[in-house]
Amino acid sequence: ALTIGYVPSTLFAPVFVAVEKGYLRDAGFDANLTPITAGADSMSLVAQGQVDVAAAALSAAFYNAVNRGLEIKFVAATGYQPQHGRPSALLIRQDLYDGGLRLSPALKGRKFGWIGNSGAASAYYVARILRTVGLHLTDIESLNIPNPEQQTALERKAVDVLFTSAPFSDEFAQKHLGTIVASPPPGIAASGIFFGPALLHNHENASAVMTALRKAAAEIVGNGFYDPANLAAYAKYTKQPVEVIKAAPRYDFKPDLRIDQGTLEDMQREFVADNILTYKQPLNEVRLVARF
Repeated sequence: ALTIGYVPSTLFAPVFVAVEKGYLRDAGFDANLTPITAGADSMSLVAQGQVDVAAAALSAAFYNAVNRGLEIKFVAATGYQPQHGRPSALLIRQDLYDGGLRLSPALKGRKFGWIGNSGAASAYYVARILRTVGLHLTDIESLNIPNPEQQTALERKAVDVLFTSAPFSDEFAQKHLGTIVASPPPGIAASGIFFGPALLHNHENASAVMTALRKAAAEIVGNGFYDPANLAAYAKYTKQPVEVIKAAPRYDFKPDLRIDQGTLEDMQREFVADNILTYKQPLNEVRLVARF
């Protein structure tokens, strides 16, 4: 059996397709999928061997786990930020936007909401956006607001700015709860696949899992993303209706699931600078990554 912990997002479409189309089964694996609420939680589960694979975002929890000597490696990137459309986006609350608040140094001291803590991938994406106006994560107040609570947080004015993903980004804009002002730079990916000890110690099995995932990834590049069987797979695991997925802006995928090396390094630098990591000397790539 191969246990896979996953965050219910189309960011991890190749995993869902590889399972539903039987590519993992054909490779000899009986895959069991378990949803996880936050990617950071999955890092200890993978390192301890409670799940073999995690489909989750990069996070401070990953870097800290590696620094502690735990057996976990980043093996693939999924869900690149697209050249067109903004599935992940930063919104300024509508009344503040109407009052003239923009993506500018005026956001200093404002309350920002996103899923996860200060070491989440969302925090890194917010940091990338803030850089464009000379601000850092240390200049804002951050709140962990899960998807189901985000609309309420905007309605009750509990946050000034929200970073969220499709389909919520568009939905909140359409409901005039906020105005999208920015998105992460296109062509970067802060989410992917992590392997724990069982696969890291078995090169043959690890390679077989990656081959199955790449086969699925190759089928969702371009218009293949909208193939009915593929849409049904995303809908099953994200619990979002097919129509919602079809209408929302989508992420891009690379058929080889290559790692976005620049983001892997830059996120670590960002989190070191913001004192979010438990260490100061950046870990080298050999400790963070395994390639199969």
